[in-house]
Amino acid sequence: MKPQKILSGFVLWSALLVYFTFLSIDQLEAGPDRPERSAYYIVIGAFKFQKNAERYIAFANEKEASYELNPYRQLFYVYVFASANKGLALDELRAVRSQYLEFSDAWIFKGTLGDISDNVVIEEPTVQQDIATRSNEGDPVQEEDIAVEIIEEEVPQSLSGIPTELEKKEGFRHFYFNTYHERTGEEIDGKIKIIDPVRAKRIAERETHDIVQVPEPDNGSNTIKVSTDIFGFREVQHIIDLNNPVTDSTDAFVEMIGDSIIVDFGLHRFKKGDVIVMYNVYFYRDAAIMRSESLYELNALADMLNENSNYKVTIHGHTNGNAPGKIIRSDEESKNFFSLKGNLEEDFGTAKKLSFYRASTIKQWLMQEGIAEDRMEVKGWGGKKMIHDKNSSQAAKNVRVEIEITAD
Repeated sequence: MKPQKILSGFVLWSALLVYFTFLSIDQLEAGPDRPERSAYYIVIGAFKFQKNAERYIAFANEKEASYELNPYRQLFYVYVFASANKGLALDELRAVRSQYLEFSDAWIFKGTLGDISDNVVIEEPTVQQDIATRSNEGDPVQEEDIAVEIIEEEVPQSLSGIPTELEKKEGFRHFYFNTYHERTGEEIDGKIKIIDPVRAKRIAERETHDIVQVPEPDNGSNTIKVSTDIFGFREVQHIIDLNNPVTDSTDAFVEMIGDSIIVDFGLHRFKKGDVIVMYNVYFYRDAAIMRSESLYELNALADMLNENSNYKVTIHGHTNGNAPGKIIRSDEESKNFFSLKGNLEEDFGTAKKLSFYRASTIKQWLMQEGIAEDRMEVKGWGGKKMIHDKNSSQAAKNVRVEIEITAD
């Protein structure tokens, strides 16, 4: 063969190699199909339970989405874009956040996603990187390195996120309580009340999205009632026969994975006319200043109002009895919601006045969190609407704040 033909053949094969190399990169950047190597993923949700990732994909139908397991965190990542090019991923992230309000907290994960089988051993140290930010539109995207614990032993979890084999303990059953937003599929963390329905007595309380041990009720029927206790969502209850958990009447929300009983709770937001009691918002004595442990429920209320901009609420304050007394409140300009230090005002007034100030404090806090003032009204009732006798053992529950949904 002449040298010219050899050279032209080499050039042709080189050109083809470059072409297919760029073609593979273009395919990687084109959409959410799983790439074969480390990439920048735009993630719109992370889930402990595989079914919830599938539900979220159905919710995200406007944006083609896929999901894969992050084996280092044992979370299922739902993503809408994957690229080997960091710049393209950052541009797409900004577009996703600006065009889709429901994905405004999307972030970039840099690494490799994919299935992990039993008995996988990670031999070399690995560092995954999340480019995560909750900044406003137009702000620069910040990069944050997150080191991941190196696994150097067998990984016992299945792809469902539920271990299939667990050590049994006499008198207890293993449960996994899966609470999720019925509309979006988003996992909602909280607590589940375990109730003996025969004696009408609470026997335990357990966290969601984790394998937990639940005591058997020893009530003859071996049935339990499980009930959600998650602020901002309507209560959901299920009756389960521990002798036969999955029946024709329960198979819509109960399944077995190994020895674990998996219970689904599809949660719904409150509607117009509903009243939510904020039992876990606490105030200092004689003060319209909240304790820091109130933040969990306050944040849940803010999330609920942010999720539906049509919500309007009336915040009702209540006290135990109507006796007048000292009232301590924060200076309006100081925004001191959680401390008895700083600029405070001390007054003397009625219980109705104290309850009004307490409800107003919650309104001011919500305004600071971005909730428009015209979506909220405030009322103070003092002890006019007590739910228990003021001298009873339940009298502390009279001191409460209620959120009435007036528009949805």
